[in-house]
Amino acid sequence: MIAQKWVCKECGNSEVGVFPPKSCPECGAGRESFERENEYRFPKEEIDGVAAACWKISYGLYMVSSIDGENINGQICNSFMQITSDPPRFAIGINHQNLTHEFIEKSGVFAASILGREDQRIVRRFGYRSGREFDKFKGISVVKGRTGCPVLKDSLGYIECELIRDFQIDAGTHSIFVGDVVGGKVLKDEAPMTYEYYHKNKQR
Repeated sequence: MIAQKWVCKECGNSEVGVFPPKSCPECGAGRESFERENEYRFPKEEIDGVAAACWKISYGLYMVSSIDGENINGQICNSFMQITSDPPRFAIGINHQNLTHEFIEKSGVFAASILGREDQRIVRRFGYRSGREFDKFKGISVVKGRTGCPVLKDSLGYIECELIRDFQIDAGTHSIFVGDVVGGKVLKDEAPMTYEYYHKNKQR
């Protein structure tokens, strides 16, 4: 996914997405009031083609969770991948503005629940609202893993990691966290949801 940070010229509010929002949630200014904070390194007329090519990369979709004491939060993420096998380590990209980012930095732990193709409801619930204003886990069946992070009981499985703080990277709008695997389990033997599958089949 090619995400960019868009800044409203009227009020300075920033939003992250492939395209700018239809209107500014802070001041109501139209889409034309948004400018990219950083320019893409390819011609503007190629953005649709590049975005379509990125969706062909086999991203999975995951509900990533973390904790802050007794508080829990989760979000949808498509940038989660294994980077070493011995020892098993995973890297994940999380937006600086997200509450999950704050929790991972504080607690040093995160978990990724692997979503299946029937989990579009989970994508909508955890992907479109902030945990600062909405209890995403209300009514959702979860169990606590070894790290204390909540994992979805109805997911295909999960991976839990402890953060390696020396390996954290500032990538602009996101941080890349690297963690050692400390737990995991397969819960269902079904096909996982990919980012391309979600965009082709998402319910509007």
